[in-house]
This record gives sequence, structure tokens and C-alpha cells, in this order.
Amino acid sequence: MFDGISFLHAETDRPITSRQISDETLKSGKYDPENLANSEFYLLGSTDAFRPVPITAFAKENLFYMQAFTIFHYRKGSYTLRQNFRSFLVLYTYEGIGEVKYCGRSFVLNPGDGILIDCRKPHYYAAAEDWKVAVLHLNGPLAEHYSDEYQKSGRLVFHESITGRFHRYLEQVLEIYDSPSLHRDLRAHHAIDGLLLYLTLLSSNLAIHKQDVPKSVQRAMKHMEQHYMGAISLDDLAELTGTNKFHLSKEFKRYTGFSPNDYLIWLRINHAKIMLKTTTLPASKISHQVGIHDINNFHYLFKKRVGMTPIQYRNSMDYIL
Repeated sequence: MFDGISFLHAETDRPITSRQISDETLKSGKYDPENLANSEFYLLGSTDAFRPVPITAFAKENLFYMQAFTIFHYRKGSYTLRQNFRSFLVLYTYEGIGEVKYCGRSFVLNPGDGILIDCRKPHYYAAAEDWKVAVLHLNGPLAEHYSDEYQKSGRLVFHESITGRFHRYLEQVLEIYDSPSLHRDLRAHHAIDGLLLYLTLLSSNLAIHKQDVPKSVQRAMKHMEQHYMGAISLDDLAELTGTNKFHLSKEFKRYTGFSPNDYLIWLRINHAKIMLKTTTLPASKISHQVGIHDINNFHYLFKKRVGMTPIQYRNSMDYIL
């Protein structure tokens, strides 16, 4: 786990409390003053903290970016109570049990459980017993939108093993920030966007197994996956599946998290990403081969969803996800 990533380890035998934070500490720049000023906490145990990374003003204004990442080894009784902090928090339990109070509800986080929290809202998390937990703070212009979509499911706790896709996204984010590289902010934006989208889908209270998805949605998805390079309209999909197009669109969104058109665009852009990494074809030819015949629209759609231009993506070290 996190092979090759550098962490700063710290331990304490005495509790660290919010009452100990002086005005000098708040002004020192060592900690986020907004976080400390809006938090009450009692912490005992050890931490493995990812070193702070400078974030450009452009990234803070336009992109997703990581504010902090720490693995806490909380002793029982440790807690944080906070609100009015401009950040979005992902908690993920490795060992032990944590308790969370958020949006008027209480949750228990067992190993493999996680939750996405808008830190501007009142929230509380504590170690019900010794608790090893990843604490990831993120932000960006679209973070609130993802948080709202995540909460719409009503099932705020997600569950996935450490070998799952969430953790691969998390490791990729840290790998990108771990060393200076070309277009680091854009690459980090892309990885965080993927992580948040995945959590939004993962949190859904709808069954995600294939057998629980309506046959009409399955058939529409399969048709698009096989014929994404051609012209496909909602009317075509409705005729193919023998359903009303408005009902199909609603069910498609309900079970996949995408509208049919957004899913088609996702397929085309994803195939374009693969071709950019595995061929030397120019972007203009790739756009035609994936079914987007206006090169300007291809560039617009690609940058909107990936966070960089096709050429920047080809030259980047990003994984194909």
C-alpha cells in the first residue's frame, strides 16, 4: 500500500486538543488556520502524513486539488468536531471502528467503509476503538456538485476493499503529487475527478450488479459500447429497446448515473484516451474514429472531461482509466 510514497511519521503519548492551539500556532502557517479555527478535537495516537504540496493559484481557482492526506492511527476516544471549513473530506477505514455524525445521522465505519463529507456542514468523527483511518481533504470548483450528487443517493457510507478501484485512484493522486512533473496540477485534477465520480456512483443505493439493471438499460449500454463510433440518438435506443425514450432516459440515468448522451460521450472520450496512449495517430483522426467528427468539439469535450488537451494527455504520465 502506497509503495514508494513518502510520509512524515509522528507520535504522541499525550492528547493534542484544540484548546492547546495558540494564536501563534494559527499564524505560523504550519497548519491550515481555517481548519483549526473551526474545529474542536482531542487526538491521541500517531500519524503518517503526506508532505504538504504547493498548489498554484490557477489550480485553486479552476481545478480539483488535494489539500492534505494523512493516515491517522487514532487511539480510542480521539475525535474531531468541525464546521465552516472550506474542504471536502473522504474518510476510509483500514482497521478498527470509527463513528461519524453528519447531516443529522449517525454512522459506523468498519474496515472498508468510507464516507464523503462537506466540511462546511457540522460533522463529527471519533474512534470507537483504536482506529486506522485515511483522511483525505480535497477542494475545487465542482467539489460541491459532486458532494450534492453523492448525498442524493441517501446512502452516505460506501464500502470497498483496499484492492478496489477507489484505493487505486487514491494511490494515483498521491503518486502524482509525490514528485514534480509536467502538468502536475492538471493530472491531479483528472485523478481526483475520477475518484469523486467513482465515489458518487459507488454510494448509490441502487443495486449495481448487472442482473439488477433493467434489460432495456443493459441493451442500450451494450449497443453504445459496440457502436459508439457511429451516430446514435435517443430515438434509436428507444426503438432498439422497445421503450418510451423519456422512460429509457430516466431509467438509464437512475441505474448508471449518466444520461444516455453523457454515457456515449464518456465511451468516445475513453476510447480516444486509449488511442492517444497506444497509437501515433493525430488527434484529428482519432476524433473521427471515436465518432466525434468536429475536431473543435472533440477538443472541447476532451478537455472538459479529462482536464487537459488530447496532446497534453498523450504526453502525460497518466494511467488509462
